[in-house]
Amino acid sequence: MPTFFKDSIFVFLLIAPLPVWLWLYITKGVTGITDLSVLLTLVLLFPIIEEILFRGFIQSFLAKRLHQRWSIFSLANVLSSILFVLAHFINHPPVCALAVLIPSLVFGYIQERTNNLAAPIALHSTYNAGFFLLLG
Repeated sequence: MPTFFKDSIFVFLLIAPLPVWLWLYITKGVTGITDLSVLLTLVLLFPIIEEILFRGFIQSFLAKRLHQRWSIFSLANVLSSILFVLAHFINHPPVCALAVLIPSLVFGYIQERTNNLAAPIALHSTYNAGFFLLLG
């Protein structure tokens, strides 16, 4: 088992969306994706590709050159998260694209905290699973 699963902050971030998912379930019901291949693409393939690109390459590249921090957020994390949001404008309505900013900052934070790309991939996959299983 990877060591980040023993990190209390990682575990907290892993379960943090549960109240949101519960609220969505109560207010919207379940209208999620039922096509397994689409669901696997959204829950496994996209998070792996996005985290390798945004945390593995972009954030790492920026972190070597930019050292400014604001509390728990580095400038590299903020800039790569802004790029992550901009990338989501390609196939998402503006509100949905903007909504990925907070999760992106979380993914970047946990990447810097654990120095293990599997940690943001696990969070991203979990967040996508909850969202797409409930709302599609």
